[in-house]
Amino acid sequence: MLRLIGTVLLILLSYLLQTSVLGMLPFIQTTPNLLLVITFSIGLLRGKEEGMITGAFCGLFLDLMSGGYLGFYGLIYMYIGFMCGLLYQHIDVDIPLVPIVLCFVCQALYHFYIFIFRFLLRGRLGIGAYLNNIILPELVLTTVIGIFLYGAVMLLNGVLEDYEKRSALKFV
Repeated sequence: MLRLIGTVLLILLSYLLQTSVLGMLPFIQTTPNLLLVITFSIGLLRGKEEGMITGAFCGLFLDLMSGGYLGFYGLIYMYIGFMCGLLYQHIDVDIPLVPIVLCFVCQALYHFYIFIFRFLLRGRLGIGAYLNNIILPELVLTTVIGIFLYGAVMLLNGVLEDYEKRSALKFV
C-alpha cells in the first residue's frame, strides 16, 4: 500500500512539475519529459507489470492535458514501461550508464512515435526542423535530468523494498 501511495505521489509531482513549473523557466527552450523517466525507471526497477501500469497512468495524465485522443500517449508510455520491464532482472541497474542509455533510447522511441502519428501521417515531412527544435533539446535535457530523477526513484524503491521486507518479517 505504501508503494502505491509513493508511486502515485511521484507521478503527480512529476506531472505537476512537467506541465507547470518547468515549462515556465526562461532559460530552457523545451520541457523535460519527467513522466517518461518515471515510467522507464519503475519498469526497470520493478518489472513489466508495474512499468505498464505506471506508463498507462502517466500517459493518461498527458492525454488529459493535451486534449487530443484519449490513449495516444497512454499507449506509448505503456509500451515503454513494458519494454523496460522486460529488462528487469537481466540488466544490472547499478551501472550508471544503463539509465542514461535507456533514457536516451526511450526518448528517441517516444519522439519517433510522435513524429509518425502526429506529423508523417498528415503529410508533414519536415523532420529536420522537428529534430533540431524539439527532439535534440528535449533528448539532452531529459537525459541530464533523468540521471538525477532515476537516482531518486532508485533510492525510493530501495527504501520501500526494505520497508516491505521488514513488515513481511513482522507478519510471519
